[in-house]
Amino acid sequence: MPHNVRKPFQILALSGGGFRGLYTAKVIADVEKEIEAPLASRFDLITGTSIGGILALALALEIPAQDIVDLFVDHGEEIFDKRWSLFGFWRSPYSPEPLKKLLSDSKLFGDRLLGACKHPVIIPSLNYSTGEPVVFKTPHHVDFKRDRHFTIVDVAMATSAAPAYFPRHCFNNSQYVDGGLYANAPGLLGLHEAHKFFGQDIDNVRLMAVGTMSSRFTVDPRQDRQGGVRDWGGGWPIKMSRRLFGLSISAQEVLSDFMLTHRLGKHYCHVDDELHDERARAVALDIADKNAREVLLSAATQRSKVCISKPEFQTFLEHSPSKPIFFHGESART
Repeated sequence: MPHNVRKPFQILALSGGGFRGLYTAKVIADVEKEIEAPLASRFDLITGTSIGGILALALALEIPAQDIVDLFVDHGEEIFDKRWSLFGFWRSPYSPEPLKKLLSDSKLFGDRLLGACKHPVIIPSLNYSTGEPVVFKTPHHVDFKRDRHFTIVDVAMATSAAPAYFPRHCFNNSQYVDGGLYANAPGLLGLHEAHKFFGQDIDNVRLMAVGTMSSRFTVDPRQDRQGGVRDWGGGWPIKMSRRLFGLSISAQEVLSDFMLTHRLGKHYCHVDDELHDERARAVALDIADKNAREVLLSAATQRSKVCISKPEFQTFLEHSPSKPIFFHGESART
């Protein structure tokens, strides 16, 4: 590389989507099998939201993506096992305890702190106590001092506490909810981080985003148009909050893809599939049965095969990032 040419800065951005994150994890697991190395070793920064955040944290620890695939295949129905909640009126339909227990296993996150991550990572959530968006970060900038003390399990639970599905996650004297409320596709957050805190020119940044099999929420023209809970619930008032959350994250995915395509052009790669026809009926944020697993794993296997064969995808996999620099904690430079 000529002396006056800067090495590209690569970002991996992982979207949220509940159990649909099995698709994301499988795509990455296939890529890691192909390159025979952690995918994190090819990126300068990783960002993820909700299930994408859980996966991003695992990758930053160099935990194989296949471990997350196995967790979802083996325990997905435990995570999304409905409890009595009077249709979600009194409490969320799903308990957070099964997921928290799985993440707390010593073979996964255990009691490790965010400062233990081997690669820079940023994870969005929403502090419902203050009404402000927050982004948990490794200490890859001299000003980032406090988040490294949080357990990875707490950060993972905070970014994945999806409204209308799970209760808020409480720690650090605050209540946190899913980062998907404002950054379900976190690529733009990653781009900002690279420019503001890594000092990168935008033209020097390359970004790969991996989705969760997007499905767009649209209106049925046969339904009433009065804007009541029955209307917004698609004919089922009890589904209003879930459909609004689904509409929000779906729209964010489209907007983020549009803006990153405009801003980065050929330096942007979006890996995803859209759900159509009968497959869409089998998959949802909280459907974890064998039919959902089949759709997600099959689509991911095919998509990873196609991606690995493309020269533009290989360009991302050939990248050799600079050694991460952390300013505080156990990984700090001496």
